[in-house]
Amino acid sequence: MHRAHFIAVIIFSFGFIFSSCRSIEPAPVDTVEDVELISEEVQEQIEPISPPHVTDTSDLPARPKPYDTYAMTHEITGFSFDLFSNLSNQHPQQNISFSPVSLNMALAVIYSGAVADTRREIAELTGFDLDADEFHHAYFQYFSSFAQLETDTLLDFNLANRVFVEQTYPVLDRYKNDVQTYHGGAFEQMDFIRNAPGAEQRINAWAAENTRDRIKDLIPQGTLDHLTRMVLANAIYIKSDWRHPFEEENNVQKEFHAISGQPRTTEFMTQRESRIPYLKLDDRKVIQLPYTSPHLSLMIILPDEKAVTDISAYIPDADQYKEMIDNIRQHDVYMEIPKFKLESQFSLSDPLKEMGMEKAFDSRADFSGIGGQRDLFISAILQKVFFEIDEKGSEAAAATAIIVTTTALIPDMEEPKEFIADRPFIFILKENQFNTPLFVGQFVSP
Repeated sequence: MHRAHFIAVIIFSFGFIFSSCRSIEPAPVDTVEDVELISEEVQEQIEPISPPHVTDTSDLPARPKPYDTYAMTHEITGFSFDLFSNLSNQHPQQNISFSPVSLNMALAVIYSGAVADTRREIAELTGFDLDADEFHHAYFQYFSSFAQLETDTLLDFNLANRVFVEQTYPVLDRYKNDVQTYHGGAFEQMDFIRNAPGAEQRINAWAAENTRDRIKDLIPQGTLDHLTRMVLANAIYIKSDWRHPFEEENNVQKEFHAISGQPRTTEFMTQRESRIPYLKLDDRKVIQLPYTSPHLSLMIILPDEKAVTDISAYIPDADQYKEMIDNIRQHDVYMEIPKFKLESQFSLSDPLKEMGMEKAFDSRADFSGIGGQRDLFISAILQKVFFEIDEKGSEAAAATAIIVTTTALIPDMEEPKEFIADRPFIFILKENQFNTPLFVGQFVSP
């Protein structure tokens, strides 16, 4: 199955933003459960929540058959790791981070207007259901789960979707309703035809506002023009403290075995903790750092071999990732983890085309579900990401933009396990209900 994403604009900052661009915006809320492992215990503590933007779910269309949100998110996870592998292979010597959730949410918005082969192509890449009702109900359940993060006072979280549309372009009422009902998105009219530079400034300001100013200039100057008809944007921001913070006085300076083969001296945070999810596999170790909020955790995948030459080989697929989650257990662990901050910027159009999403980017595109005519195609999918970890916790932000143009457990009593992250590693910031990756990255050199 091909795997690729269709994206409008994604904004990424270590945190989530459900921006004012939606019909109804949720606000952050506190949670104090002591949960550190993805298990039945976590599932029990994550209570069912009301949809963030629909107060009466009886208004939703009746679904004709049971839908499986977990099956959908498993497919989305596979697509996310496949796309990150593509990016890793393109940037093997660089520290990078990517926000799958930002891209997937932007793609879901435009997918609601995709028809025929264009819809089929996106579905094959992402795992979205071809049936509109099936897709919307499964996706809505997943999307609504983020309301828990917005009401968790242990997080600074924001998530926002917005569709910036040319004021003269006629959008079908059904598409507007789907975006507002199932994606929590709002429409904002723009004058792309006569004032494209002004539209760029407005969209960039929206992205910065919804990522605590971590994502700036999402859309480079001169990207939009008089042929632009829509920009589908997503922004996400997350900031949270570790459940077991590191003490700065315990930091040490030591060598990191960089991907280039040259050792680099950098600052490592150190800690021994008795309740850290840990897993030893044949050629790698995995830990999962818990935050004060039970809804998030940070997974780190560390190769056994210090002289790593291809970090992409350690990116899991969806089944391997599920196996890690199913088998990880709490242990006494001694950790050494480098502090770092990184920023990434991608054009995702070419990677998505390589993965099989081709028709959406040219004259073969059929997004007639948006305006009723086959006059739209995707001209670019852009994403910017910010990611930082230190002694207190982590901060992450991302923004994604899809530019649409017209054709005009219990701890063991044992010796501590060692997790010395002095070589390139993969990191995954994930939510703990469906375990979908929110941010995925590689750290290969200080």
